[in-house]
Amino acid sequence: MRTSFVSTLALWNSSKTSLDKMQTGLVKANKELVTGRDADVGLKLGYKTGQTLSLRQDRAEIDALIDSNASILLRMKSSTTALDQVRTNGDKFMDALIATPLNSSSLTTVMYQARVNLQSMVSSMNSNVGGQYIFGGINSQEKPLNDYSGGTPTLRAAVSIPVSGLSAGDVIRFGVGGTPEQVFTVTGETTVDALVTSINAAVAATTLSGVEASRDPVTGNLVLKSIDLMGKTDVTGSFTDVDGAGIPVEGSVTRSPQAAVASAFRSTFGFGVGDAAVSTITPGDMKTFLDGSFAALFEGSNWQDWSNASSQNIQSKISATEKVEASTNANGQGIQKMAMAYTMISELGLDRLGETTREALVSKALETFSEATTGVKTMQSKLGAVQEKVEEADERMSLQKDILDAKVIHLEAVDPAEAKIRVDRLMTQIQTSYSLTAQLRTMSLINYL
Repeated sequence: MRTSFVSTLALWNSSKTSLDKMQTGLVKANKELVTGRDADVGLKLGYKTGQTLSLRQDRAEIDALIDSNASILLRMKSSTTALDQVRTNGDKFMDALIATPLNSSSLTTVMYQARVNLQSMVSSMNSNVGGQYIFGGINSQEKPLNDYSGGTPTLRAAVSIPVSGLSAGDVIRFGVGGTPEQVFTVTGETTVDALVTSINAAVAATTLSGVEASRDPVTGNLVLKSIDLMGKTDVTGSFTDVDGAGIPVEGSVTRSPQAAVASAFRSTFGFGVGDAAVSTITPGDMKTFLDGSFAALFEGSNWQDWSNASSQNIQSKISATEKVEASTNANGQGIQKMAMAYTMISELGLDRLGETTREALVSKALETFSEATTGVKTMQSKLGAVQEKVEEADERMSLQKDILDAKVIHLEAVDPAEAKIRVDRLMTQIQTSYSLTAQLRTMSLINYL
């Protein structure tokens, strides 16, 4: 019989090699036990790996849409809450206006409350969520509504308009004392002096009216000065340069809403809101003013004195196949009417008007409040309809997530009981290996000599 020689070093190394394999297996088994997923999906599935990757990508897209919808719902719920406050305040004020006898002791209180409610409405419209103004439409980085009381500056007798690079097609727009905007289109004028000559000639020919043109000797700007002898001297103007790429570049003069109201009032009646002559305004004249130049301040381009919001709302994708208008803006008719009604009560000399004229004003204000609350309700109902769509999309996507999860589990999952058995077996083997290694280390020929 032949015996072979086995060294102690070989015995030590053999246990070390098997121990490394068992530790690697233990890490893999532990990972599968914790995650419930095969430690090496690619090795297990082979050519089916692309299928599980595709399913996980679809799952990730749904998660992203659900997270986005959470932000959309927060914005919409905040918008609904703000609109509800605006509508509730309007209803309460309208009820108080109906119930309160308007006499010398109550007028001051009513006017004050109208100013407070107007400021509260502006504050509500300037609400922001996550650093974005929720009533700004797509212009969510700028406050939607300007403060009403930006001051009532002295009426401007002239406006200085920056004009440069004149070419055919450029446009000068201006208004005097709240009158309708007038337009002058550049044809062959190439300098400000030539422009001055042409505008003054148009005024002389009555094509344009109300101003005298000149060139500012310091700035070189075009200056349009009112020639109205009735004191209606508030002048605004802008220049649109359509040269080059055809994208208008405007230099314009803006006013606070309060200044715009004061200008329209003075232009219509020939005196200011604080003048004693306010008591002479007749109901007919007041009605004409309210339905005409005053109402015009709250619509069209004049609303820009109030609003910086875009009328285009944010479009958001709420599912793989659906896109909705997920916001509203401060240019809604309900907001315009609400601002108009509060301004009627607070800024048109309610405490100075004659009794019959005051009644006509209050009657118009109540009518406007009614239209305003209806408009705000319409805005809320549109938000509510979209909110319902978003919630329904979330429910559908939650079901889709469950289906995708089931498919992924079918491909990748491991039996947790089997994984636990492997972990326990490997732990036992490793402990045994450590014990044997310790015994081998104590083996020495010296102990047997």
